Amino acid sequence: MTDQPHGTLHVFHAFEAARAIDLDAAERRVRGAGRAGLAAGDRNVGGADIEPPPLRLAVACPAVACGGLASGATAQVTVFDFGALSVRLDLPLTADRDGLPALARAAVGSAALHDAARRAAQEALDAIGPAAERPALAARAEDYAVFALPPAGTDPRTGLPDALLARTLRAEDGERSPEEVRDATAAAVSYGPGDLAVVDWNCAVVVDRRPEEALAVLEFANVELVEMRFLDDRLDRALDEAHRTAADSLRGPRILAVQTIRHSRRIAELQLDAAGLYESVNNALKLFGDQWLARLHGAATRRLRIEDYERSVLRKLEALDSVYGKLRDRQVQVRAEILEWIIIALIAVEIVLFLK
Repeated sequence: MTDQPHGTLHVFHAFEAARAIDLDAAERRVRGAGRAGLAAGDRNVGGADIEPPPLRLAVACPAVACGGLASGATAQVTVFDFGALSVRLDLPLTADRDGLPALARAAVGSAALHDAARRAAQEALDAIGPAAERPALAARAEDYAVFALPPAGTDPRTGLPDALLARTLRAEDGERSPEEVRDATAAAVSYGPGDLAVVDWNCAVVVDRRPEEALAVLEFANVELVEMRFLDDRLDRALDEAHRTAADSLRGPRILAVQTIRHSRRIAELQLDAAGLYESVNNALKLFGDQWLARLHGAATRRLRIEDYERSVLRKLEALDSVYGKLRDRQVQVRAEILEWIIIALIAVEIVLFLK
């Protein structure tokens, strides 16, 4: 079976790249860059968008071979104000749909695609220069593959039986059990009778003549995942530091606990930065009034386990606040004790002077 045209495999790589990015300043620095929001139209009637609209720029990228395909000579880099970069590599499909599982297996976790995306992200970060606050491209990236296919008929599932979809979404060869097939294909979202988006952890399959909105939402979900994982790891380190500081404040002479003030300030800064990043990421995508995009984003959020990471981040923020509160109480106690000793010393000096 051969379908024409075949479609495109879009591979996204999301990176944590800076504490924050001034998109206006970055746009002025990079020629040809422009804002990349969600297009308003007959689907996006509610005017859903990403706020502020991210910046998109094209970066020259050598072709990368993957699964018998080759990426184009340009990588699309999307820059978000909260410090994340998303790199999209496009690989035109040349095989029929029966070959999708093998392509997914080759693309998901591909070291060659990751290296190419990382080079493009670093080039984009260098191009925006001082518009990025504390730039540092993280070693970890999240990749996500999206097969954007044109409809093969009036039914978007034509040529895409559930068994084939399941193997593609799980990026695995071989037959799956009926239970595995049902689970892999459970997160399916449609706007009209001629389109379909099926979302899973490794990748998604989008059958649509105009897949741009779906691609933008899935790209953002992948960015959310990398930001939540980055934030979760950062809070782990902050909690370790907070626990060590709290333990040190209880050991040795009480007056030495004054040294924890500097560490407490550091913990407070981490707490504020983490809370700010969490709010920035979660408030960026505005889907009010657009049920189709909201359902698609909800499916991606569940499949990528973003909600689990969000709950973990919130728990750790609460734990960090609790430890920081105990450190503040300890500082107040130490200051009160020091003040008492100073008063005792002054009284002793007055008594000595009086006796003389």
